[in-house]
Amino acid sequence: MRLKIEEFATCLQLTVSTVERWIRQGRIPARKKGLLCVFNLLSMQKWAEANNLTFTPPGSEPEKKSKHRMDNLLAAMKRGGVFYDVEGDSVETVLNSAVSHISCFKTKAQKESLYESLVARESLMSTGIGKGVAIPHPRTPLGHADIPAVITTCFLKKPVDYNAVDKKPVNVLFVLVCPSSKYHLHLLARLSFCLRDEDFLKFLARTPAQELFFKKVDEFDSRFDSSE
Repeated sequence: MRLKIEEFATCLQLTVSTVERWIRQGRIPARKKGLLCVFNLLSMQKWAEANNLTFTPPGSEPEKKSKHRMDNLLAAMKRGGVFYDVEGDSVETVLNSAVSHISCFKTKAQKESLYESLVARESLMSTGIGKGVAIPHPRTPLGHADIPAVITTCFLKKPVDYNAVDKKPVNVLFVLVCPSSKYHLHLLARLSFCLRDEDFLKFLARTPAQELFFKKVDEFDSRFDSSE
């Protein structure tokens, strides 16, 4: 099947720029020929299902939107909470401490599932993005229908060697857990917008109180919205 790139993006309910980037990276089982995308419909549907994304073939009725509203960064962070002096002296131990603080994972089995998924993701590649920050997250959504999108912020009691890209120890974790890949990308874009700003990184280094932290995040949410 051949579609214009805009039509293909509509089928996936993604932006054109995201689809183009994913095709270049080989993440989407399709190839771009000029302004057209060429793909196998069955392969595309299986890929979307495996990545917890919606794929609506041309001419079909779009699926109803998920019950999960796409919150901004502040809402997800308030839901996840901010914690200080989080214990640990290794990637595994700080992740275990971080998971213990995530209140929406209520049962032992849910917490163990999340912890194991976070550790498995780190074994593939460190989520330490540099400058003292890591964004641990499951490789794929965990499938807990009752779990909303959360970002749990953990200021560590002491810096930890996290195998970060710049080889510097990590002081802050943003544990990102979302009900879908699309939601994950939505919040990750907002969080990355904050972390690209040197003033925001200096602000984090001062270990701000929760009220000040949320105020700063709210400011950056507004800046992100105005930049779109």
